[in-house]
Amino acid sequence: MKQVFHDKIVNIAGSDVFDRKFLLRKIIHPLIPSFNSKGRDVETIHLSDLLEQRKNTDLLLKVKEKPAMYSNVYSPKDELEIFEEIFEDALKNQKRVHIVGITLKEEVMILEKYYEELGFFREDINVFQVDFSAPLVSVSVKIENLMWKGSDYKRMGEQIFFNPPIRESGQVKAMFSGINRWVIAGIYLSSALSPLLSKEGDGGWYEFLWDCIRQENILPITLAKVLKYNYEAIWISWEEEELIIAY
Repeated sequence: MKQVFHDKIVNIAGSDVFDRKFLLRKIIHPLIPSFNSKGRDVETIHLSDLLEQRKNTDLLLKVKEKPAMYSNVYSPKDELEIFEEIFEDALKNQKRVHIVGITLKEEVMILEKYYEELGFFREDINVFQVDFSAPLVSVSVKIENLMWKGSDYKRMGEQIFFNPPIRESGQVKAMFSGINRWVIAGIYLSSALSPLLSKEGDGGWYEFLWDCIRQENILPITLAKVLKYNYEAIWISWEEEELIIAY
């Protein structure tokens, strides 16, 4: 078995080096909408809370016939406006915020521009090497906004009526790009997951993470960062648990 750290992968002494297993650690995100920031002033903002205030209830009757319209119950336009307001306020007032639940390419682009201005872009490898203890703004994406895309509404309907909503495939691709370019700091995996997202069974979050490594959608070290180490750099902590992924 191999243990994955933020900067290296090592064989665990006494284990079978050929067993195709990775040992990672992940933060267990709590039921309450906040993190323990180890006494440091880091405000955690859940986009879902603010989007709920702009919920388009008129569309709810229509989504029964056209489930894909659910994405506009919490519209991309509203989400981007909320994100920009939080971002601009953080920079103006020099306060640290961590935004949970981004879903849009436009949000990633704002962060990329900001992190480039801070000198975190590496042209030689075309990724950002962000010291997440430094920026005023960092973000995470909910795991459900990686697991499904807009075309899944037709098949799954209200099973995936989340907030923030599942977006179209181009936006989901942008979330993966943000992770792999080391701009998105974390994957938010709540302790209040629905049965659809449970670890056990086909289609759950464990199988999804396994597929991410197997299909090289997210590399092991990057996955270790977005599940634990980047949160620690932001001074966000909570309970942890071991995660063994067989590939």
